[in-house]
Amino acid sequence: MKFNGQVCSFEDNALYWELHIPIPAAIFEELIEEAKDKRVVCTLNEKFSFHCAMLPKGSFHYILLNREISRKLNLHLNDDVEVELIKDDSKYGMSLSEEMEEVFFSDPEGSDLFHKLTPGKQRSLIHIVNKYKSSQLRIEKSFVILDHLKNRNGILDFKCLNEDFKRFKK
Repeated sequence: MKFNGQVCSFEDNALYWELHIPIPAAIFEELIEEAKDKRVVCTLNEKFSFHCAMLPKGSFHYILLNREISRKLNLHLNDDVEVELIKDDSKYGMSLSEEMEEVFFSDPEGSDLFHKLTPGKQRSLIHIVNKYKSSQLRIEKSFVILDHLKNRNGILDFKCLNEDFKRFKK
């Protein structure tokens, strides 16, 4: 589904950089029939695609633009943008790095614990790994995450996970 949108900001938002693009109601209603979990792949200006959710706000839904996306596409408040949304058919709602996939393969126990987490927690952990450009760092972070889950019987504690990342560096 394609539409022309505009970059907006919430009036009640103290963080100006949290820009978003409202989704026209007719587009949302049509997409929600296919993407019941609200997960979509968004392509902006036919240049850049990313996995995201159609988020609710009062009587409408929107796509959130983080700082990285806004900078990469040089998007600012009130800019017009061409938007294409399609149902996200990926397993996790985002791409999984090859490195993390290999770590899953090499550690079945950790992989099982990871896959028992909620989809949102899985995406958060995948995002943590994906943000690193270095293949070695993605491997290390993946191992730390699975060790964290194994040491805590599958319970994810982000504060402790950050401590685990710090301890691994030493």
